[in-house]
Amino acid sequence: MRQAATLILAGFAGFALGAGLIEGLHAQANNPTPAYVVAEVEVTDPPAYAAYLKSAIESLAPYRARVVARGKPDVKEGAPPQGNIVMVAFDSVADAEKWYSTPPYKDLIAERQKSAKTRLYIVEGVPQ
Repeated sequence: MRQAATLILAGFAGFALGAGLIEGLHAQANNPTPAYVVAEVEVTDPPAYAAYLKSAIESLAPYRARVVARGKPDVKEGAPPQGNIVMVAFDSVADAEKWYSTPPYKDLIAERQKSAKTRLYIVEGVPQ
């Protein structure tokens, strides 16, 4: 009898564990992996860059993207960038890619390139 009770409890525990794992997978599927646009920016034409920046920030709104860091980095190792670092958070890599490759931001890239020397990356974040 005791063995049967143990087996029944083990079965319920296994079921509960499996249900919890499945729920976790569903939650992960509903929360896409975040992404970050990281840019090294050395402004060469401040007035033109200021005009670009206003439009670039406005272009983030449809993607719920937000600037999470900007400024001169405190470099601990390696060569420092010539300018500032900017980091923008997106909900997913797909959102970051779409923002970068479609208007209105796509149309602003040439303005940025004329007013600053940049290196720009899209980096996949860690699932939350």
